[in-house]
Amino acid sequence: MSKVRWAWVGAVCLLLLVGLASPAGAQTGTTGAVTGKVTDDKGELAVGAEFTVRSLETARQCSGKTDKRGEYFCTGLTQGRYEISVKYKGFGAKVEVTIKAGLFGDPGSSGFANRYDIKLGSGGSEAARQEQESFEKAKGGYERAVILNKEGKYEEALAELQPSLEKEGAQWVVHWQVAVAYAGLKRDEEAEASYKKAIELNPTEPKLYSVLGEFYMKRKRMEEARAQFETAANLSPEEAPMFWFNLAATFFNTGELKSAIEPLNRVIELDPGHANAHFFLGVALYNTAESKIEGGQVKTILAPGTREHFETYLALAPDGQYANDAKQYLQIIDATVPAAVRTRKK
Repeated sequence: MSKVRWAWVGAVCLLLLVGLASPAGAQTGTTGAVTGKVTDDKGELAVGAEFTVRSLETARQCSGKTDKRGEYFCTGLTQGRYEISVKYKGFGAKVEVTIKAGLFGDPGSSGFANRYDIKLGSGGSEAARQEQESFEKAKGGYERAVILNKEGKYEEALAELQPSLEKEGAQWVVHWQVAVAYAGLKRDEEAEASYKKAIELNPTEPKLYSVLGEFYMKRKRMEEARAQFETAANLSPEEAPMFWFNLAATFFNTGELKSAIEPLNRVIELDPGHANAHFFLGVALYNTAESKIEGGQVKTILAPGTREHFETYLALAPDGQYANDAKQYLQIIDATVPAAVRTRKK
């Protein structure tokens, strides 16, 4: 018995879109956050230091104490000018900063968290002012790098990211953009290291693992890719169908349809109403059809479920993106595969 390689219905070929195609896209929000590390006159972490973040434009303020890492944090702040003041063991410092709004929680965001480290003691306010200037320079370079990466100007993006990389405690989004640039330049080892550094700094964000999985897939490192998608799915069960679908999509886009069958089954197990998963599982199964010769005639045998998944897609999405393609597959099956030998045993 031999396998039959069936041609795809034309409109399907390479139209499958991966949900998180690129980490370089920008998003914005209506509020922002500010954070930073506070150190005393000896350079030690100022744990429990009192801080206040006060708007210079409204009456809003946020107060609290630094955590065990010596860091303060305020969120839900509208964009504008603020004064940050810190007191600790008789020392104090104040600095005026600009806080910008934005989303900072995922790799698709261009958000670079507002971060201002503060040193207490003699010259503390001046040190804070210098820190602000350094931050603004790094932030400006980061924002330009995001745009340059989107434009494919990877060498220029790397140059813009250097001030951010040279700062102690460079943010994970910086390492992510560095990875994007290195990947664009086909400097794979450096890209992989930068992706992993971003994950090390933000290990609970599932989308980071998903994008690294796509990076591995494009380089035919299938087992490593699968591990990344599985980690993403485990970190966020509610998003697991999306991550398994992304894995299947990547298999489709590399022409490995048989490998897409298992992750598509995972999607349907978790979300039986996922119409596109049914359609693409039908396509993948359709391409595993086998043929055998009986009585001098060639008979084609489909994998179990092939027809049913196309029918389920049409039931779930009768006017969906792939509705016409599903109908064409069903017409081909009816025209070329005798009902008596339509499916093989599991």
